Amino acid sequence: MLEYLKTARPDHWLKNVFMLFGHVVAVALIPGAWHGDATLGMAALSLVPACLIASANYILNEILDAPFDRLHPTKKDRGVAAGRVRVPVLWVLMAVLAVAGFGFSLAFFNPGYTLSLVMLLASGLVYNVPPLRMKDRAWWDVIAESFNNPVRLWLGWFALVPWPGPWPPLMVVLAWWSFGALLMTGKRYAEFRFIGGQEKSGLYRKSLGTYTENSLITAMITYANLFCFCTGLAIAGHAEFRNLVLVFPVMALAIIAYFRHAMSETGARLEPEQLLRNPWIIIWTLAATAVTLALLTTKQNLTKWAFP
Repeated sequence: MLEYLKTARPDHWLKNVFMLFGHVVAVALIPGAWHGDATLGMAALSLVPACLIASANYILNEILDAPFDRLHPTKKDRGVAAGRVRVPVLWVLMAVLAVAGFGFSLAFFNPGYTLSLVMLLASGLVYNVPPLRMKDRAWWDVIAESFNNPVRLWLGWFALVPWPGPWPPLMVVLAWWSFGALLMTGKRYAEFRFIGGQEKSGLYRKSLGTYTENSLITAMITYANLFCFCTGLAIAGHAEFRNLVLVFPVMALAIIAYFRHAMSETGARLEPEQLLRNPWIIIWTLAATAVTLALLTTKQNLTKWAFP
C-alpha cells in the first residue's frame, strides 16, 4: 500500500501553496472578499480538491513515464518503473482521486473553481498523454508544465471570489506563469546536468536532447525578466499593488540564490527536486513570500516617501 501512496506523491502537495497567492490577490482586489475566519476556512478547504487532482496527475505521469524512468539514474526506482505496483490498480486509484476531487469541488465551491480544477487535470493530460505529450517537446514542455502556476492562481482566486465574477488581472497571471517557467527551466537545467549532458538526457526525454546548458541559462534569464516586467505592469495598473515595488530587493536575492546554486558544482550533482532544498533558496523564498503577503494586505501607502 505504501508504494501506491508514493505514486500519488503526497509529498508534492506542498506545490499547492502557490494557491495562496490567488487567495491574497483576491482579498486585495475584490471588495468584500475578506470575511475573517470564514475566508481562512474556505482558503484551507480549497487545497483539498487541488491536492486530489494533482495526485491523479502524478499517477498518470508515473504510468506513462515508466519506460523512460527506467533510463534515469534514480527514477528507475519508482514503483511502476521497478515493477513494485500493479498498473491496473493505479488506474483505479487515479479515477477514485479524480472523482473525489471533483465531487468535493462541486459540493463546496463555485463553477469558477471547478473550471480551474478541470484545467488542472487537463494540463496533466496535455503534458503526459500522446500524441500531444508536451513534455517531449523542447520549450513547450516548460510552458505547459508552468501553466499549473496560473491554474493554481485561479483556484485560489475562485475559492474566494463569487461566480460569475472577474478573473485575476492578465498581467498578474502572466507574471505568475513566467515565475513558474523560471522554476521549470531551472528544473530542466538541473536534470540536464544531473543525467550528464545532451546525449544521455535525450535518451530519457526527447526535449532534453534538444537543450544545451547555454540555451537553458538564456531561457532562465528570459523568464526572470518577463516575471519582473509583467509584475511591474501589474503594479503600475493597480493601486492595490503599489507597495509591491518594495519586495523586489528580497525577490532579487531569492533569484540570485536560485541561479547561484543551480549553476554550482553541487547543483550539478543534485536531482531537480533537491535543488530547491538549498537553505539559502528556502530562506530568501520564504522571506519574499512573507514580505509580499504583508505588503499586499496593508492598506497604507508605503511608497509615498519614494514618490513625494
